[in-house]
Amino acid sequence: MKLRIFLLTFLLIALGVFLQGCKGEEEEEKEKEDLVEPDVAIITPGHDEKFTVGDEIKVKIEVNHPDLISDLQLYVDDTLYKDSLLLEDQELKVSTQNARVGFVPIYLKYKDGKGEEHRDNRTITLFSDIIPEYWETNMINTYPHDPKSYTQGLEFYKGRLYESTGQYGTSLVAEVELTSGQHLRKVDLDDAFFGEGITILNDQLYQLTYRAGKCFVYDINTLDIVNEFTYQDEGWGLCNNGSSLIMSNGSSDIVWRDPTTFEVTKTLQVFDNQSNLTQINELELIDGDLYANIYTDTRVARIDTTTGKVKTYINLAPLVNAQPPGSEVLNGIAAWNGKIYVTGKLWHYLYEVKFQ
Repeated sequence: MKLRIFLLTFLLIALGVFLQGCKGEEEEEKEKEDLVEPDVAIITPGHDEKFTVGDEIKVKIEVNHPDLISDLQLYVDDTLYKDSLLLEDQELKVSTQNARVGFVPIYLKYKDGKGEEHRDNRTITLFSDIIPEYWETNMINTYPHDPKSYTQGLEFYKGRLYESTGQYGTSLVAEVELTSGQHLRKVDLDDAFFGEGITILNDQLYQLTYRAGKCFVYDINTLDIVNEFTYQDEGWGLCNNGSSLIMSNGSSDIVWRDPTTFEVTKTLQVFDNQSNLTQINELELIDGDLYANIYTDTRVARIDTTTGKVKTYINLAPLVNAQPPGSEVLNGIAAWNGKIYVTGKLWHYLYEVKFQ
């Protein structure tokens, strides 16, 4: 009897040890499974790899543990390019025929077994597929310009010429008589502000400031400040297309802003066939193209407002080189009634010109 009890007890203990061992192995296997991380990676293109608009980009995807992922998607330039991708290694061909120029993000999105979202990111550079034309400048007329005006913005509105100037302590915005260069009306900025580009829309004049992050809004009839906005980064050039403000900040970016809120509604990067165009300064929209001064450069760039491609470089070196000592860089371009006018910082003259 004692022997039976002993054997039964031994069997129960052995069974418990066996079951505990199985449970431990199961838990260990479960822990190993939990440690396995599904992974999806873009093998090509590499980060910052360079292409030209029109190139076909091969996106090679490597998938690890496809059984642990779902909802694999490819995005190009923050737009869904391909949904419900196969959960295996593969290669996709992405067309750039109608793409914009600039720094373009490409990334994969997917979910793991717990439903958590993951991404693998790359950024490529797309250069323009057109070689810019080169135009020369013909001088048509010459007008006086105040040589004390550190020109930052130049604009015609209803046949009247307006100018903003920079430098701390001397910045202003003024209505200018074209034939004499004299100020008909002007408003001085507080010494704390360095005036920058201007544009006029719906009887309101918008004036940027350099590093203060302020845009002042004036009533065009009184030149009283009626509003102001704040923004990030620097303010350089400004123009409008009749519904949006178009702004530069010294980089290769051009931003479209809502005139009632100053919120950014569109961003465009400017590239030619070899590089991005930086130091974009004073702006003017002429016949649907954006004309931009390039700070310290003797050229004006003509830019496609849909793609950001530089269509033309316009040579103004003869005008720049003709300025007397004390004059600074080319800056200021305005158009009215089919005519184009240019000047510069501390220039003695404003010119009516023709580009060809």
